Amino acid sequence: MSNEKAASIDAQKTELFERTPIPRAVMKMAVPTVLSSLVMVIYNLADTYFVGMLNNSIENAAVTLAAPVLLAFNAIINLFGVGGSSLMSRYLGQKKYPEVRKSSAISFYCALGLSALFSLAFAVFHTQLLDVLGTTEDTAAATWQYLRWTTVCGAVPAILNVVLANLVRAEGSALHASVGTMSGCILNILLDPIFILPFGLGMGAAGAGLATFLSNCTACLYFLTLLWVRRRQTLVCVDPRVFSFDRKILGQICAVGIPAAIQNLLNVTGMTVLNNFTASYGSTAVAAMGISQKINMIPMYITMGISQGIMPLVGYNYSSGNRERMKKAVMFTARISVSFILLMAMIYFVGAENLIRLFMKNEEVVAYGGRFLRGMCISLVFLTVDFLAVGVFQACGMGRSALLFAILRKVVLEIPALFILNWLWPLYGLAYAQTCAEFVLAIAAIVLLRRIFREPVGDTGA
Repeated sequence: MSNEKAASIDAQKTELFERTPIPRAVMKMAVPTVLSSLVMVIYNLADTYFVGMLNNSIENAAVTLAAPVLLAFNAIINLFGVGGSSLMSRYLGQKKYPEVRKSSAISFYCALGLSALFSLAFAVFHTQLLDVLGTTEDTAAATWQYLRWTTVCGAVPAILNVVLANLVRAEGSALHASVGTMSGCILNILLDPIFILPFGLGMGAAGAGLATFLSNCTACLYFLTLLWVRRRQTLVCVDPRVFSFDRKILGQICAVGIPAAIQNLLNVTGMTVLNNFTASYGSTAVAAMGISQKINMIPMYITMGISQGIMPLVGYNYSSGNRERMKKAVMFTARISVSFILLMAMIYFVGAENLIRLFMKNEEVVAYGGRFLRGMCISLVFLTVDFLAVGVFQACGMGRSALLFAILRKVVLEIPALFILNWLWPLYGLAYAQTCAEFVLAIAAIVLLRRIFREPVGDTGA
């Protein structure tokens, strides 16, 4: 890398990460990420909405039962997207630009290889995996048709486009990262009715899967084109000549990425347990649970977008030793997130049935879904604090703290709560398991964040 390019990049990053006032810096990083998260929420809801228009609970249940497999993509995304972007931000704070380029190349090519293996493994073992997901004789065929497009064909572009968005965001280009993500989401929304509904191709759940596959390919192409056009201005590198199995860099990516991936796999396990419990009450209950989960994702994705958006800002200032600026960024973000989520939780609690009815006009589904959504929305305030804490852990390279939270959330708290609450309050108790877990974690998050803010400046792990 030339001295001129290094000087230009240094000036850009110093201005954003070190000098821009905290509210403006947080907004510059978080707003594009939140907008992208909103579009992703709509994109996630689109499959449920248009499949729901068929008024076929089996087709809708298929999309719900497939959700853990799509969520499993995030294990690879977190491993190399979160792990790689965290390390890039910390190297940026230390002005180690060659290491930033190498970190991005390693993250990209490792994600490519693992996503291809994931796709192949699902193609070979899909019969056994469908049983694990909780499919029945009625729902197995529709679930497989959906997953054939989204996973067997679509795992590679689905994973790579999000990994690339994380890497681009890590160097402060939050707007470009969001545009790339949104391009695929918007295309998916446009294609869904054409592929799913009878007036178009009438493919049902399979059409939703095909639309998702094509939209992810489009987003992936956007990022690759962006990196080619901006190759003289960006530190994100997918040049195979830069890729190597550098033990130090790969080890530091994995130090954050593996706990993040395990956290995601535990989320998949929790969702699979939940779906299996719900499936015993019939496809109508499964459809209602799926719709409730998707609606609850709207505020969840927004707060997740805020916490992800500020990660580069937190990681940079943690690495450069400016703990006061890091603390101000986190506290400003917390005030915004908690205020917003309180309002959303109240709206959800009051209007639960009306929100479910927007997606499926089956009164039995509406009755189930309204009670599910009320239980789920209570957890949102605690979940916001937990997302922010985990984002700080990941940004600072504290993989062990993030892993501890993941184990506490699912293994120690939420999964046992599913068993206990389903026994005490059959079916409806399932919706309150997450609230129990997140309440305990929110208390732990506040304690750990205070410790991070007070710790002396030392080795940052990069």
